[in-house]
Amino acid sequence: MRAVLLPTIHLIMLAAILQSPVSAGSNTLSDQQWAGDLRQLSASVKELHFKPFHVISEAEFDAAVAALDAQIPQLSDKDIVIEMARIMALLRDGHSRLHIPRLYPELALQAELGHSGTKPPHFDSLRFRQSPVRFGLFDDGLFVVAATPKHRKLIGRQVVSIDDTPIEKAIEATRHVSFFENDWRAKLMAPDRLALPEVTTNLEISNNADMVVVTTRDAEGRIQTSQLQTLSRSGQAFVSGIDISPLWLRKTSHYRWYEVLPDRDAIYVQINEFEENPVTPYGDFVAETIAAARDASVSRYVIDLRHNYGGIGAWVTPFVTGLINSEFNEHGRLYILTGRTTFSAAQFMLHRFEEYSHALFVGEPSGAKPSHFGDARRITLDNSGLTLRISTIYWHSWLANDFRDAIRPHITAPLTSSAVFDGYDPVLEAALGYFSPPGLAARMDEQFRQQKNQNALLLYQRYMTDARFGNHKEAVPGLISMANKLAEDGFIRPAYFVHFIVNSSFPGDPQIESDLARLKALME
Repeated sequence: MRAVLLPTIHLIMLAAILQSPVSAGSNTLSDQQWAGDLRQLSASVKELHFKPFHVISEAEFDAAVAALDAQIPQLSDKDIVIEMARIMALLRDGHSRLHIPRLYPELALQAELGHSGTKPPHFDSLRFRQSPVRFGLFDDGLFVVAATPKHRKLIGRQVVSIDDTPIEKAIEATRHVSFFENDWRAKLMAPDRLALPEVTTNLEISNNADMVVVTTRDAEGRIQTSQLQTLSRSGQAFVSGIDISPLWLRKTSHYRWYEVLPDRDAIYVQINEFEENPVTPYGDFVAETIAAARDASVSRYVIDLRHNYGGIGAWVTPFVTGLINSEFNEHGRLYILTGRTTFSAAQFMLHRFEEYSHALFVGEPSGAKPSHFGDARRITLDNSGLTLRISTIYWHSWLANDFRDAIRPHITAPLTSSAVFDGYDPVLEAALGYFSPPGLAARMDEQFRQQKNQNALLLYQRYMTDARFGNHKEAVPGLISMANKLAEDGFIRPAYFVHFIVNSSFPGDPQIESDLARLKALME
């Protein structure tokens, strides 16, 4: 999927929806009140956002606002909320959004509610109803991961379609009312949006907000069609189908915790949020974990950020300073587990470890761009009480001209439905089962052959800036030999990169300069 949909496509879809016949029914807010909130939203974006029109133009944004303003009399309250969320989604900023209030706020993504909390709207009629099932999007598809007791037999089944909409098309449609800046963040949000029938109806995924027809498939390939009555009152319990025995799912409500795994020669440290006012300083916590790892004589230190959607960025520093000065700061000893939820301050943590340590990232790409907008300010719209958040700062990556859409793992370990339902953690296992190739050249070669060129080049950068290595030039023969083998195997561009960076660091070798010219000619 594309990281950014063209603004013109958004406007065309908005116009199509607004021009379709919709009966507003009995709205809680007057047309004038909705128009006032829309003006407040538009003005807030322009006044507060650091650079609101980095993807779309101001004229396109204004056109979308004007189109909605003109159609307010024909729309229901909830359709207006969705269209306002759609306008905010045009910004393609993972921190800027209009919160879609719901009947079951406890089921909302924590990343959407924000660290500062999200108050309910002024009127309960603005709360969006919930499907009696919850979805999870894994590497092998969308699955039912929880349900009310009545529909518990659907748990574990793969979703094939919602009404007449194939699930791939439905997932794509949710991008129009989601806030994200890369594909992985969009994948995080899709299951949440698909569980709100009034949203799926607006997006033309489903036909009826009161009753959604879901087609599912079990592990043997048997198809089942189920009619799901939309929940109209809160308080109904959901049954989870995910085994909570895996380590990474045991204490997701804790800010931070750790466990020594002596039989796996590792310490596992999970950081789920960088809290604002910690009872115990983060520096003390880091020191405690390092001491525990030393006492147990384990050789691997694993940090899990897969549930971490951010918090206070200052608390990243104790982890970085503590670990880069420890014996764990070696290739193959320090691991950070990442995923689509890894965002905001957790993204900062990846930056810092990428720049200063030999940490290896394991799992999925992160949920944010390395350079991104943040520090969102919370605004309550005057008439509806809807919560709007708008980024106020641009945080640049530690790398100049960093245009990456995410920080990608050195060790890719996708999360599958079978692993989750069976209580297996392929990401942690990938970290604990990894054996580091000997030497810089072999480690770079491993990344190049997986087409992770940026990761390979950053391994070189980190090696060259580590003062613990007394003679960096000793690595040159191995690097050139590795590059020549890459060229023989058809990896011309990576081979060129290696010759280029070596020649930049240690100029004057005629053979390297000759090979560099030859590879450049092959690329042209």
